[in-house]
Amino acid sequence: MIALSNMNRLQVSTDTLLLLLKVYEAKGKEFYYDELFSKDKDVFTKKAIEKNVFYFAKMLDMPLTDARLKLMSQKKLVAKNKTENFLINIKDALASIQKHPKEFELLTNEFDNLARMLSKDYEPIKFKSVEKQKGDTLFTAKKVMGKKEDLDKIIEVYNAQNKTKQYELTQLFSNFYIDFMNQDLFTLENEVIAYIGLYAMLLRDFSVFKYVSFYELFFKRFEQYKLALNQANYYYQTGYPNTDLLSKFILDILDEAYESVNNYSREYAFEIKMNKSDNIEATIRTGKEIFSKADLRREHPTVSLITIDRTLKRLKDEGVIQLLGKGRSSKWHRIDEDKRRGGRQLDIFQFTD
Repeated sequence: MIALSNMNRLQVSTDTLLLLLKVYEAKGKEFYYDELFSKDKDVFTKKAIEKNVFYFAKMLDMPLTDARLKLMSQKKLVAKNKTENFLINIKDALASIQKHPKEFELLTNEFDNLARMLSKDYEPIKFKSVEKQKGDTLFTAKKVMGKKEDLDKIIEVYNAQNKTKQYELTQLFSNFYIDFMNQDLFTLENEVIAYIGLYAMLLRDFSVFKYVSFYELFFKRFEQYKLALNQANYYYQTGYPNTDLLSKFILDILDEAYESVNNYSREYAFEIKMNKSDNIEATIRTGKEIFSKADLRREHPTVSLITIDRTLKRLKDEGVIQLLGKGRSSKWHRIDEDKRRGGRQLDIFQFTD
């Protein structure tokens, strides 16, 4: 409770203030984004979960290949070992948050339930128990106390500070996070629980993460995060931890997320006005000469696979493209207009005298 109890120490620099204004101005467009993306809400939710799971595993440096991580993030697979069981549990937790962001409440039981969810087919994760002196004398009996009570106190102080309306949300989040991390509340995976708890708090109040992967941006700035965490921890025991860098880290992620969704919203609004198949065709005609179906899916994440397949078949029948190879590794080749006019198909091994 050291960080949260001493929030009157905080000072906001001019740069941070300007960044705060920028973030909250962008936040004001959330209703517009919700309305604009409403038809593809489920698609965005699925994509966000997949990316969050993939980059969460990267943050933890799990001993899994990128190919395996992508499969596990996209599909429901049977785990091969405890590491994969743990990742599946993380995926379930993140999916629950992503699908019901407003239902998260800052309660001790929420974290207890999260720990239970992460424990499934993995390792038991529980609140720690510690012995504490009942009185002040040497011979006073000791009492076993659960760390659950420590989390109760952190949440109590957080709520008290929040009620004062003196502190901005990201400042409250960063100071809660530092207190949570330093209390070492659980027998295992304190950092993982902290990561998930922070995300749940952010998504509840900043809906931009319904459309942009939080953990992708987190992973991208992981060195910045470690520096901010080290600085806050270094001064923690003095009673005045420096959480400025951690607050700045959160603001930087929010700023980048809003920039990303704003840029994408313009493209998306344009796509709505066009026929989706025509838009895919435009990408094929103006994009890379050799491309894959996966390339098209990245360019048009809200377009169904059926629409992409139909467009590819149509353009193949029209002689615009030609399939190279078979199976998952197959690619497509855009045929030059001159060759199409001449009625010739691509011959990779063409021999001329």
